[in-house]
Amino acid sequence: MRLRSRRAVPRPLGTVVTVTTLVFAVAATVACTEDRTARRSEAATRVDVAPLEPVMEPVRTTVISGDTIESVCRRLAGDEWTAWRDALLIELDPRALRPGTTFEGWRRADGHLDHLQVHLDLRTRLHLESTFEGIVVERRARPVEHELLRLEGEITSSLFAAVEEAGGGPDLAVRMAEIFQWDIDFLRDIRKGDRFVVVVDREYVDGAPYGYGTLFAARFVNDGRILDALVYPDDDGTLGYYDAQGRPLRKQFLRSPLKFSRITSRFSMSRFHPVHKRRMPHYGVDYGAPVGTPVHVTSDGTVTFVGRNGGAGNMVRVRHPNGYETNYLHLSGYAPGIRAGVRVRQGQVIGYVGSTGWSTGAHLDYRVKLNGSWINPLGITSPPVEPLGDVRLKRFLNHALGVLYLLEGREPPEGAAC
Repeated sequence: MRLRSRRAVPRPLGTVVTVTTLVFAVAATVACTEDRTARRSEAATRVDVAPLEPVMEPVRTTVISGDTIESVCRRLAGDEWTAWRDALLIELDPRALRPGTTFEGWRRADGHLDHLQVHLDLRTRLHLESTFEGIVVERRARPVEHELLRLEGEITSSLFAAVEEAGGGPDLAVRMAEIFQWDIDFLRDIRKGDRFVVVVDREYVDGAPYGYGTLFAARFVNDGRILDALVYPDDDGTLGYYDAQGRPLRKQFLRSPLKFSRITSRFSMSRFHPVHKRRMPHYGVDYGAPVGTPVHVTSDGTVTFVGRNGGAGNMVRVRHPNGYETNYLHLSGYAPGIRAGVRVRQGQVIGYVGSTGWSTGAHLDYRVKLNGSWINPLGITSPPVEPLGDVRLKRFLNHALGVLYLLEGREPPEGAAC
């Protein structure tokens, strides 16, 4: 073997490097290089992985006629529908489930419903979420903004059309009809040229009209007769409507047991009966209306009879103070809880229009007795209910001064409490 040698290169004094030192220097350099390479490799391969979001499938359904909470939950939650139904019943009255109500949510990949939102109206939603503890339900409501609104209009065809033309909605027309229902029958008494003014709390949600709050005051001019209605609490704190002198608008009897209807036959001692084909007394007033129309008791009282009664068909009889008795004939059915011995309040629904008994079409036969004798329901002179006490009446009159200015479109005088 031939030995190769290399001639040493002379170095300056002080720079002599021993073999041992050189070996350590080379080793350190290699180690350093390997360390940097390892760090670069580690940095190049390190990846931060976020947890994967669970895969969700959107679900949506809209309530249709005939739907129930059970049928909706079956569509959305499958085998788990009972748990979701029970959670919904905590916050949702089944009777409030209306066609058009929207249910939106998300279903997990395993088929289980994860959460759900129910859009009850523009303001209110129900939020339901499946957790380890069960299904949690929460009612969420957006804030409501308020505006004091004054509307006035003139009747040309109907109250509903006039209110709409003035900028109001049909629910406001119904409110007005309810306030003046003891003095005006809005199907028979209103005349072309009648006028109205209303001061009401208009409610908004996110800038969109939501509804109406308190109706503070209203004026209706009916065939030249001026009727004012001002809201005010009685001695028990219950809000009621009074005229400008503090007399309550509410009377002992409503003008009609139906909100909106037409008279098809009047009280008569000799009327041709459409079933018996002969003339005979008709002791009531017939109101034509579709089957199922709610029937309202016309005065506070106690139910004395509920059931089938020959030619009267399904009927309800109610006893009232001062010797009065009212009868509601030919009903298709009765309101929940209506039975003999139950106390009822004026305006409460007691049954529904039908055509049972001696009847040729859907209508309500409304009859009234006074001290045991039949009287014409349209001829009842109804006294007002209990008036305001003396102290509260004085406060009311001060309040009324400012509110009447608002009705007339003027600023209330200084010192008026409205």
